[in-house]
Amino acid sequence: MQTLFTIQQAARSVGVTQATLRTWERRYGIVSPQRTGSGYRSYDRASLARLTAMRQLVDEGWSPQYAAAAILDGQVPVDDGPATTPHDAPADDRVAAAHTEQFLAAAARMDGHGIERSLDVGMSLGSFEHAVDSWLMPTLVALGEGWARGDVDVAGEHMASHHVLRRLSAAFEAAGSRSRGPKVVVGLPAGSRHELGALAFATALRRLGLDVLYLGAAVPEASWPAAVRAHRADAAVVGVVTESDRTAAHVATRSLMASQPGLLIARGGACRTSPGDGVHELPERIADAARELDELLHAARKTAVDDGF
Repeated sequence: MQTLFTIQQAARSVGVTQATLRTWERRYGIVSPQRTGSGYRSYDRASLARLTAMRQLVDEGWSPQYAAAAILDGQVPVDDGPATTPHDAPADDRVAAAHTEQFLAAAARMDGHGIERSLDVGMSLGSFEHAVDSWLMPTLVALGEGWARGDVDVAGEHMASHHVLRRLSAAFEAAGSRSRGPKVVVGLPAGSRHELGALAFATALRRLGLDVLYLGAAVPEASWPAAVRAHRADAAVVGVVTESDRTAAHVATRSLMASQPGLLIARGGACRTSPGDGVHELPERIADAARELDELLHAARKTAVDDGF
């Protein structure tokens, strides 16, 4: 008997959001899931294999359009069954772990050259998004834990974070900006200083073709609406990195909702949980969050075109 999977199970196996699966089906025709009697999607193993292959290509930097075309044309081989681990292979895990340890040791020694060498390897373990989600963010968490234990002095932690900030800033500039894409404002609310995740997310958005105005850390409440108006933004994303950021993030989003009706407002980051105030909650993984926002913006643009606006 054929095994079928729900969309929730398929998304978990492939390593993307349910919204992404629906978009890949609708926009690129990569799969045609069966429907239950109640109309819910169900996926067989062959569908999961194609979706997994597409996710791997997108992680490597392919556009979804070309990835789907290559798979459907038979240019890319597809395994018969779904992937059992949606992201890293074991060998990649070992390499990533080794260079995390080297990064931490270099930070403890306050060795800038060692930090740069670790970043060179860690950020080359796949696409930008894959390297950030699978290596850089876990490494930064380990850096913070090392500082809390006293293994890394605060000076070493600050120096290492500065090297990462420079690396991400270079990636953001290299991604460029396509003026035809939807316009997005990204930043952190007042008092929030941990900007590395927000900058990596802004870079991932640029790599998808969105026109991003990155505001950086500690953006005052009144500056959010001003930035949205200046950039003529279609969306604003407020980063919520720590528990202490939540109040300021809520103030910023409330100000945006009051002053910018119709604006797509989202929160991202480890402490992004929405209190049910109409703000969209993005996934924690940077690649997933960037793709989901891109899909939301393009869906909104299509709806506006269909409605004659």
